[in-house]
Amino acid sequence: MKKIKKKTILILNIFFLSLFVYALWIFKTSLNTFNTKALIENSILKEKTFKAEIKEINSQNGIKAWLMEENSAPIVVIDFYFDRAGFTFENKDKTGLTMLVAQMLSQGAGKWDRQAYHNLLEENAINIDFEAHDDVFEISMQTPTQNIDIATDVLKAVFQAPHFASKHLEITKRKQIEAIKVKNEKPQSVLNTAFQKKFYGEHPKARDPLGTKETVQKISTNDLKNFVKEHFVSNKLVVSVAGNISQVKAAELIDDLFANLPNLKNADELPKLVANYHFEEENIERKMPQVLSVFVAEGTTRLSPDFYPLYIANEIFGGSGLSSRLNLIAREKEGLTYGAYTYLDTQKDAPSIKGGFATSKQNYTRMREILFQEWQKMAEFGVSEDEFQAIKNNMLTSFNLRFTSLSDIASQLLYMQKENLGIDFLQKRNDYVQKVTLDEVNAAAKKYFKNIPSILTIGNN
Repeated sequence: MKKIKKKTILILNIFFLSLFVYALWIFKTSLNTFNTKALIENSILKEKTFKAEIKEINSQNGIKAWLMEENSAPIVVIDFYFDRAGFTFENKDKTGLTMLVAQMLSQGAGKWDRQAYHNLLEENAINIDFEAHDDVFEISMQTPTQNIDIATDVLKAVFQAPHFASKHLEITKRKQIEAIKVKNEKPQSVLNTAFQKKFYGEHPKARDPLGTKETVQKISTNDLKNFVKEHFVSNKLVVSVAGNISQVKAAELIDDLFANLPNLKNADELPKLVANYHFEEENIERKMPQVLSVFVAEGTTRLSPDFYPLYIANEIFGGSGLSSRLNLIAREKEGLTYGAYTYLDTQKDAPSIKGGFATSKQNYTRMREILFQEWQKMAEFGVSEDEFQAIKNNMLTSFNLRFTSLSDIASQLLYMQKENLGIDFLQKRNDYVQKVTLDEVNAAAKKYFKNIPSILTIGNN
């Protein structure tokens, strides 16, 4: 009996050992056959174009907007901005005003005080956001289709009768002054502010959007009211709409929202910007465990023929995250940094390639050396066929995944108008990418990576 039991146990052990070996073989085989690159290359998403139609609306009152009708959910999003109403257009004695306006617009309007305003939005699942940018003031509204009349009434009250109550303004000013103080204590913020001044000089773009303690303290309720009066005007308006709404209803909506806005011809011109791409390397003294760095070189604008070739070159160099050249060498191979990055800033007056990294003090010299070496290699040797195809395939495959919500779509329509990309851009974008050649990418790399970037650091004592 004992012999039979031992034999049974032995057989079971052999069986489970065989099962384990088989499972291990399957696992190793899967590692050898799972090819991410092949999956991307063969993905059907790469061949898909954005088929949803974008329509241009012309309301009875002459207000234009772009609409993408999407009826899969009972939601409507309207995203719009007022051009030349961002913080770079502020009076230098009242810097921080635009950020204050963005915060104060949600503090009550019309017949709703602050609490009633927020209760009404919450009870009706309405979301209204206000955001100050450097050149525009953006507002977005998301509402269930059934509550669109309520949302419209609230937003009209914001335009026509914002409360700007003195007690709430004083509280908001104190919070903004505290935010300035906190920001000025953070090394990355100190570095970014210093970089803005190096790069933009005396131009308004160099100013801190939060302002200073002195300028914020000067801002009054009248300043906020004058901001709305001067900037919330129909001739500065750019609008996009997405969601469960027809073209006719969308035209009625924008007329209802914006028909009473004044049409004022303001000057709103900025001084000519001459960006400083070539400044001497400098360090900001600060006792801290790491060195933070930012760098810049000349780039190109969004509508330039060089945009897509340079975009691909930059993705390969440092824009694609941990798989970029810069990170593979500095992070993965030599362990000098948790991450380095680059990106294209395509603003019309100062297009650039910008980037940054953090490293220890003892590794800074080597990290800087790698940055410059790889930068020069990009200019001299360009990119390989494999690198080119991998980034290009990723761009083709991932583009449609950007539109996961109606807010994403409305925001994209607004961006397309701002950059003059054309109403059919979503349908044509992958064709633009598909047509880029390896020679064009390497020509862009040679052109834009020929000059070593200017670099600014903090903490490299």
